[in-house]
Amino acid sequence: MRKVFDDYRVLSDETLKPDEPRVEKFLQAMKKSLQQRDNWTFWLPYTLSLDTCMKCGTCAEVCPVYLASGKKDIYHPVYRSDMLRKVYKRYFTLPGRIFPGLVGAEDLTEEKLNAMAENIYRCTICRRCAYVCPVAIDNGVIAREARKIFDAIDIAPDELKKNGTQKQAKFGNATGTPANAFFDMIEFLEEEIEDTKGYKVKIPVDKEGAEYLLMHNAGDYLAFAETVMGAAEVMDAAGVDWTLNSPATGINDAVNYGVFYSDVEFTTIIKAHVETARKLGIKTLVVGECGHAFEALKYLMLRLIPPEERPFEVKSILELEDEWIREGRIKVDPEKNPEPVTYHDSCKLGRLGGMYEEPRRILKACCTDFRELTPNREMSICCGGGSGFAIMEKGDFRKFRMETYGKLKAEQLKASGASIIALACSNCKGQFREIINYYQLPVRFAGVSELVANALVR
Repeated sequence: MRKVFDDYRVLSDETLKPDEPRVEKFLQAMKKSLQQRDNWTFWLPYTLSLDTCMKCGTCAEVCPVYLASGKKDIYHPVYRSDMLRKVYKRYFTLPGRIFPGLVGAEDLTEEKLNAMAENIYRCTICRRCAYVCPVAIDNGVIAREARKIFDAIDIAPDELKKNGTQKQAKFGNATGTPANAFFDMIEFLEEEIEDTKGYKVKIPVDKEGAEYLLMHNAGDYLAFAETVMGAAEVMDAAGVDWTLNSPATGINDAVNYGVFYSDVEFTTIIKAHVETARKLGIKTLVVGECGHAFEALKYLMLRLIPPEERPFEVKSILELEDEWIREGRIKVDPEKNPEPVTYHDSCKLGRLGGMYEEPRRILKACCTDFRELTPNREMSICCGGGSGFAIMEKGDFRKFRMETYGKLKAEQLKASGASIIALACSNCKGQFREIINYYQLPVRFAGVSELVANALVR
């Protein structure tokens, strides 16, 4: 794959089609994105962000990729947004049509289109920039709207579309795991809990009418089984009426990669989630440790699905664990986790979901030595796994992730002196797994549920 923007590539030549004419199709799709009736979900912040930027540079001083790159202009948040903003001014504003040079408008060429398609996948849409902007410009929204436009002309990363939302819609999960294989995995996890903990935990599957349906990121069963087992132990210890579900019932994967690039794909998956929950007749859909799934099911769903069509509550597993520890429903002994533990605020759980205190109360109750990363909470630095980046490897993209976002998080981890980094997001776990290996850090990562399960007093 040849260079079209920087030294990395997210989009294959087969997907990007760099030598084919696409400008007219892009402009048609962009025109539609600027119509409120066709893009009502994010039209207002999108158009305001295109029109209002003062170029003050405040956003750049908190942008992880810009700072970690040594402040390269091409990674400046405004540089990225201006790639679309210049097109907007040139083709969709009167001054830009008449006096383009005076208002910063530029013609769109195939080369500029190629560069823009790649650059919008250097931003994880962590929204740290939006948090500090004095006039609430949201460069993250602009990046996502640009991704939507590209998806409308069939340009989207395979990891998110072909092997993400489309695979999930077809098989019930993005891993392509069939029902029989899923049941085999559950049986293995039950045996693993008994072998390692010395007690039996029965993991219910496809139980209709349960109080709680716990839905994990399907990748956790393969990559982060400790999180799945930990959550099962917690639900069992709480003595609640709960169940997992298999793909035989519909969607059994909490992820929704449409959050990252497409309202159309997002809607397809969220409707399948709702249909599955309704079919099982559950009262509360519990989202496992997955940041973007929590945002999708807890908040974004509210804009698309009327209340009468979603007769169930949505909670994070962290909310339940925090609640049950404080109520005394589950009892924990912090001495069982004596190592120094720190916590990374996932962007989707934190800045977008407001979940800051729940994981901290959990960890302080379950660990003897909890310490903070600096900065944290609202100003937490994105780890670089968001927007699906954690599963993107081609085009030397892993190196990009490690030497920008990953570098900053490695420095934070070293400064904390912690031996364990507690995480509540699958993408974060994938990214930290590689950060720890890449920088040879004497640290291990663990899911919050894993640490809770380890501290249980049974």
